[in-house]
Amino acid sequence: MRTSSLLLLAIVTIVAVVYPVATSARQLYYPIEGEVIDTPFFQNLGGWAVTEHVKQANDGLKFVKVFSGEKQQLLTGVRYHFVIISLNGNGSTGRYDAELIDSNTRKLISFAPAN
Repeated sequence: MRTSSLLLLAIVTIVAVVYPVATSARQLYYPIEGEVIDTPFFQNLGGWAVTEHVKQANDGLKFVKVFSGEKQQLLTGVRYHFVIISLNGNGSTGRYDAELIDSNTRKLISFAPAN
């Protein structure tokens, strides 16, 4: 009985310590701040996201700029969340949330009007 109790206590302790670290590390984004977001790298990445969205939705959005962003380091690349300003078909600007992964290949995960 005592061995079982000690084993159970050890398992609970390990789960309590390891699980929160693992889940928070997966969800950790770092802001891309200041003038860094205006660099050609991030602006080109935002333009790519709009182009990929237009290929899928055929809605004619035109990229203006990446307004803000954050990134998350993955094992195989970097995941980005951007707020992008684009022109719609009637010439008015709108803000859009885009998520993408940049690794050996790029993948657009989501693209939708920002709230």
